[in-house]
Amino acid sequence: MARLKWIDDGVARGEAAIAAFVLLLMIFFAALQALLHNMASGLEIPWANDALTELGWIDQFLQKGTLWLAFLGASLATHADRHIAIDALSRVMPGRLRLLVKAFVNLAAGVTSYFLARVFFAAVRITAMERPLEYEILADAGPLHICDATAGGVADAHLSRPDLFCGMRAGLEAIGIQTETPVAILQLIVPAMFLLMAVRLVARSIGSFAAVVRDEAAGNTGDGPRAPKRDGGKA
Repeated sequence: MARLKWIDDGVARGEAAIAAFVLLLMIFFAALQALLHNMASGLEIPWANDALTELGWIDQFLQKGTLWLAFLGASLATHADRHIAIDALSRVMPGRLRLLVKAFVNLAAGVTSYFLARVFFAAVRITAMERPLEYEILADAGPLHICDATAGGVADAHLSRPDLFCGMRAGLEAIGIQTETPVAILQLIVPAMFLLMAVRLVARSIGSFAAVVRDEAAGNTGDGPRAPKRDGGKA
């Protein structure tokens, strides 16, 4: 269990780093968009308006960034055991019963999170297969995704290949996940975080059950303070 906790803590540190990075990017791009908007509308600088047009994807990035922060935060709250809970009864329950209730609640929450991950993954896969026109090239063999077309075909269509997205798309296709746009990749955060929360909650449930078993093996009911050990009658 100590090894699993060490791994979980490492994953949580990675989640926190990603959340901080996404937040910084959101602040930067939101400030840049506001600055360019003021320069274009207030100062009437022509290139600022052109820059706003080129950076039209910022609004969509801010929307998906908010989604990432929400689910990364939810996963971190689960790791810290600070997710929403009603603990009024658990405060008055004896120790062993409290562990059993916590085990069953975490198990139920973990199973629910797992099925939510499956549902959202199926929904994301459906929307991920929709290919907008700006990601499609007409070739001799028919329409192709911009990542699947040749360099000459992309140049003839007066487009540029998004290499980062194409690399991520190829990696996801290798594990059977088809994505047609960067937005579809960003939406995968929802089922991924639900699955991670499911793993954490089920692991917490197993840990609580194991604690109950250890107490029973030691003959401790957990209903009150343990009696101090005697020193064998020595003075």
